[in-house]
Amino acid sequence: MDRLERISNRLPRFYKHWEQDSLVFTLLKAVIKQLDEAEERITDMMKAHWVDTSVGDELDKLGDLLGLSRLTEENDAPYRARLKRAVTEYEGGGTVSTILAAVKALIRAQSEEDVQIIENPPTSAYADFMVRAGDTWTLGSNSIEDTQPKLTITVEETGGVSNPQIMNVDTGESITFEGKLKSGQKLVITKKKALIDEKDLSQKVVPQTVPRLLRKGSTWKYSESLEKLVGLFDTAKFDEHTFAVKIPAVRIRFDWTRLQPATFEVRIKSKALEGSGYSVSYLENVVNSMKAAGVNAIINISG
Repeated sequence: MDRLERISNRLPRFYKHWEQDSLVFTLLKAVIKQLDEAEERITDMMKAHWVDTSVGDELDKLGDLLGLSRLTEENDAPYRARLKRAVTEYEGGGTVSTILAAVKALIRAQSEEDVQIIENPPTSAYADFMVRAGDTWTLGSNSIEDTQPKLTITVEETGGVSNPQIMNVDTGESITFEGKLKSGQKLVITKKKALIDEKDLSQKVVPQTVPRLLRKGSTWKYSESLEKLVGLFDTAKFDEHTFAVKIPAVRIRFDWTRLQPATFEVRIKSKALEGSGYSVSYLENVVNSMKAAGVNAIINISG
């Protein structure tokens, strides 16, 4: 029963409200039209305040209230999904679990493997220094933890070095190769072995533990046997020190795996991304809008 019929049934029959050419029927129809239009405007106004039903500029205004602007080329559907997650995101404070759940919902992930988040993802790092006996330098792991690096020592100039030693001055840890390293030779020291031109000389490395590369950084020093023999002005002894000796330069390289601080990696299966219809740049914008300030986010699409 429509509104016109419900109102008509409440009128006395002598008004003959059912006759469509009567004045009463015309008046009722005009009133009903105004009521219907008012109800439609009220409904539209209510829908404009609901994320599920608002569109276009109305959705943008709701986004302004939450501090979430529409991204470039973002249409209503994904923008609406982001707004609906806004409250959860604020409650979660941009935590890993919140971001993981949001990305899964956005691309409609079908399994746990479709989206994964790796906190402090590992990455390769290195540093090299050209030094001579007695030189020092500062180096840290730039990681969330201390680590033992791989060391590579190469004599860059003509000549050789005897018993090269690398020391972490701050910890007192050191490692020495008890032997001579010739020009062009490369000594590679890892946690398990020491090699010169693929020849295992681990027994000549003392101790067989690489000094730790500290998270906070520390001072390192390179020395060799020749250093003790080189005469210094006003302190050397004529019969104990060597003068005018060229000290060859040595290249020392550190290689290690660092766990990136204040960083997380979002790994997404390529098939899951293709099925969602979203681009990598769009996902980057979404994740960056959710993460905490000062935190680095990496998007990695894998097979």
